[in-house]
Amino acid sequence: MLELSIGASALGAKEGVMETFQPRRILCPTDFSELATFALKYAREVAQCFHGRLLIMYADPFLPPPHFTARQVDELVQALERSKMAAREALADYVWKHVGDRVETESLVVEDWPVPAILRTAEERDVDLIVMGTHGRRGLSRVMLGSVTERVLRETDRPVLTVRYKQGAEKEHPISITRILCPVNFTDVAMKALGHAVSMARCFDAQLVVLNVVESPGGESSEQEELDRLCAWVPGDVRSSCHVQEMVRRGHAAEQIIDVAASIGCDLIVLGAQHRRFSDTTVIGTTTERVTRHAPCPVLTVIRR
Repeated sequence: MLELSIGASALGAKEGVMETFQPRRILCPTDFSELATFALKYAREVAQCFHGRLLIMYADPFLPPPHFTARQVDELVQALERSKMAAREALADYVWKHVGDRVETESLVVEDWPVPAILRTAEERDVDLIVMGTHGRRGLSRVMLGSVTERVLRETDRPVLTVRYKQGAEKEHPISITRILCPVNFTDVAMKALGHAVSMARCFDAQLVVLNVVESPGGESSEQEELDRLCAWVPGDVRSSCHVQEMVRRGHAAEQIIDVAASIGCDLIVLGAQHRRFSDTTVIGTTTERVTRHAPCPVLTVIRR
């Protein structure tokens, strides 16, 4: 049976190098669905907390019908222009309904397929964060799925906040982030993720739980030794700006992260991810993929190539 150890952060820590996270430019793609609208609420809250600008984008290739004659060209062009105008008007109404004047916003209709539109817009606008909805998946399959969110997660180098939608979730209660979980493994990308987690905790005045999952069999080191190592790894200045709690568990990383997030009622997981090349495809680690799909709360994935 796995045991849980919690430290009171009384030990000194090595000074680490953390990146500050100030998402001033936030991209939130939408298709007007309930899933996308739920993600937009999180994007709105983050923008409001960090005094950022929210860019809400709708992408559509606006393709012509497969068969048309030369005589229909002019009529087709006019119909496509009417479709684009209708999309811009619908997006403006949608943004006002769900965001209003709470934060600075911009609506953008892009004539392209969603994935390339999102990636190009993120690059051209130099966004600090992408916020997207995800349906999640059952089971722990390692098969890479072709959803828009997972493709963006694999191909972008920007932080991505993925929000799983639950039926009726938008009616339950307002968005609240009071407890943040940051799993770490003592790598550079983990320190980068910790910096993002600290910034989120400061902004939302949330508790930060730093978790290390020891995947090696027990007996090599005690849980207290592992906890001491974790406490020493967390930079000391983190504790002066937010309430930090260190935690150690043994077992499978993804399973333990998901279990801890559920058991302590986390509102957000901040997780580092390393992009790797597999043949001609970019992939992310199995732990990141599984946590993103199955976590009981939104996941902020901090990506490093």
